[in-house]
Amino acid sequence: MKLIVRIFLFLFLFLTPISMNGMTITGGVSMTDRVPDGFFGNWKVMAVRANASNFEMFAPYSVEIWNLTKQNDVITLTNPVSGASASITVKDATTDTFTFQRVTGDAKETVTEMATLVLRGDNFVGTDTMAVRYYKNGNLVKTENVEYQLKAYKISGNSLNDIFGVK
Repeated sequence: MKLIVRIFLFLFLFLTPISMNGMTITGGVSMTDRVPDGFFGNWKVMAVRANASNFEMFAPYSVEIWNLTKQNDVITLTNPVSGASASITVKDATTDTFTFQRVTGDAKETVTEMATLVLRGDNFVGTDTMAVRYYKNGNLVKTENVEYQLKAYKISGNSLNDIFGVK
């Protein structure tokens, strides 16, 4: 009897096709594992507008605090001053460079942001481009673009917990 149950279990588990509402299970290597540890922590980031399709729409410069953290395969960029927070998708990563993308929006407006950052010890430089797309009745009606040059200085640690000693 046990042999019959084992054979049935083997046939069921290994020979039966798995179907999940037509979804295909795929796997891959997460790019977040390739982001250097030096990128994580708190940064003072200065951005200067380099180019824009509408100079009145986008600020000429900004100074912000970024906190880059990683938990499992999710990298989160937060601004503790403004309260803004976003999970970012790593598009490419090497020893000292990584490119991330963030897409937000709804049926009326989407924002696609792509930043490429190059780590230089306790500093990084890079570019941040944004495309704001406006839609009406599902049709694209206008796109505004901007590019910022970035310079950043590490404030501390891998997270705000390192600054305040919170565990």
